[in-house]
Amino acid sequence: MARFLSAVFVGGALCAVGAIGAGASCKANGSSTFGNGHGASGTGASGTGGGFNTGGWNFGTGGGAGHTGQGGGCAGSSIQAQKIPLDMYVMLDQSGSMDSTVNGGGTAWAAVTGALGAFVQQPEAIGIGVGLQYFPLSTGGSCPALCTADPDCGPCGPCFFGICLGAGSNDSCNAADYATPEVPIQTLPGPNNSVVNAILGSLQQHGPTTNTPTSAALEGAIDYAQAWGQQHADHVTIVVLATDGDPTECDTDLAHINAIAAAGVNGTPKILTFVIGVGTSLTALNGIAAAGGTGAAFLVDTGQNVNQQFLDALNVIQGQALGCNYTIPQPQQGELDYGKVNVRYTPDPANAPGVFEDFLKVNSAAECPPSGGAWYYDDNQNPQQIILCDATCALVAPNANGKIDIVLGCESIIQ
Repeated sequence: MARFLSAVFVGGALCAVGAIGAGASCKANGSSTFGNGHGASGTGASGTGGGFNTGGWNFGTGGGAGHTGQGGGCAGSSIQAQKIPLDMYVMLDQSGSMDSTVNGGGTAWAAVTGALGAFVQQPEAIGIGVGLQYFPLSTGGSCPALCTADPDCGPCGPCFFGICLGAGSNDSCNAADYATPEVPIQTLPGPNNSVVNAILGSLQQHGPTTNTPTSAALEGAIDYAQAWGQQHADHVTIVVLATDGDPTECDTDLAHINAIAAAGVNGTPKILTFVIGVGTSLTALNGIAAAGGTGAAFLVDTGQNVNQQFLDALNVIQGQALGCNYTIPQPQQGELDYGKVNVRYTPDPANAPGVFEDFLKVNSAAECPPSGGAWYYDDNQNPQQIILCDATCALVAPNANGKIDIVLGCESIIQ
């Protein structure tokens, strides 16, 4: 992970408060002290020994115990912040155009499968769940060539001026086929490297063929990811659509395909669709990524090192998909009070362990301040995750030295 996360039990050394006035102070007995119920301007004292700015926030340093705020102080304990486990379902294009030559003299298929193989074997991927399926898949049957309406074509439609566009191939347009993985999602690397070996072995059994049924493949991938996510509510599950071109069969209407991606974002659980495009016919891909909640596609330049670009894209996706989502730890004794949870960020624990900021809690992403410094629960009625606001995550995530702690037992600092 880009950020080192570790446990810290906050003691007398951590006696500084962020300039947003979180109202935290310190006690010498190894507990963290919070004031009760501060707004954004807060009443807690900041450190008096100087200050500095990092990542857009100001932090006090070296001060003594601050004011405990309204109604006195509260001793809370800090617990290691753990990222939510990530599971990804890779839908990999094996259409005939993947046999095209790319920079270096190899094929797009060889470069992409080589990169995917490298990704699942790298140490940074340990603990990620990965599943794999390909498109197109064969129906094992035949398609009618002529038609008068879409139903005449069955899975080989649509009907276009009397011709089934899927005719001439046996490619499946049935989403259920793509919702059945060749390699189910499993955590890397698996016992005796079994999951890695299953993915590598699967890749070796496939090669480029026929056309690009993007609509059915994407719908099936999202269906599988949502079913998996419902059974693993404590994970983040995503779809990675890797393709070298625009859709050429089944439903090729881009508005319909974008709607499939959007349905994943709006479903339960939310499924984001990340898109990696390899090649020159990539007009549709940014729209699919935007509708799938990930902004834009990762477009690989075939005139450059395709293998490295594809691997880089997978690594970026890993970081972006995890974002800043954390599990909610349980106290060592008693039941957790979800109204007594705080999130603490220490930007440089090695060199400035006494400099930290306690983020504000907001009710939802819609209430996140643009300047950062806030978090919310994924579900206020049944919390499963702590999520940093986007602006907060954008400032925290690049800091390889920083760490996040979850502090239990004190009233949440609210906006």
